Amino acid sequence: MIRAAEPRDGDAIARICLLTGAQGDDATGRFGDDGALADVYATPYLHGPGGFCLVWDVDGEVRGYVLGTSDTREFQDWFVRVWWPRVGARRSARTPDDAWLLPSAADPSRMLIPALDAYPAHLHIDLLPDQQGRGAGRALIEAACALLSQRGVGGVHLVAERANAGAQAFYPRVGFAAVAGDDATVTFARRLRGEAVDLRSEYSLT
Repeated sequence: MIRAAEPRDGDAIARICLLTGAQGDDATGRFGDDGALADVYATPYLHGPGGFCLVWDVDGEVRGYVLGTSDTREFQDWFVRVWWPRVGARRSARTPDDAWLLPSAADPSRMLIPALDAYPAHLHIDLLPDQQGRGAGRALIEAACALLSQRGVGGVHLVAERANAGAQAFYPRVGFAAVAGDDATVTFARRLRGEAVDLRSEYSLT
């Protein structure tokens, strides 16, 4: 089932981020600290402005999540002013992947896509391999879009690596269209219609 994340889910969310962090595969050992990837792409959404996280719970175990923020601009400002100075200060580049991740995290324009006014929210979704291809991803996306619609958000975007073939095929199937791209990534976006959805009953949220 899908439910709102709780404080106790933080470690599981960070673990899933790591286990899916190499273009959908396991990124364990690629960074000087295995927690670095989650400190950029997962954990801050449990604390920052506009943040949300819904988890895919299978028999009491978190096996996936969708998380993000309804206000990318405000979240980016908070990330570089508050979050990263505290979390990133203890990290140094020790591997080739650290050498791109750490400077990228400190970039004050990292999340500010050109189409941000039309798509002010953004999200990240990750599922462990045994949950992929079973409808969980679509359900999580629809739950996140319904939540954002209830907040009055007009559009949402995400950025996916070109090398992640599964992601490139998945997002158009759940209503996202490519709005920008470069050699390494594609930015996908989706308009939100503001449908009234009872998240609590529809997705068993708490």
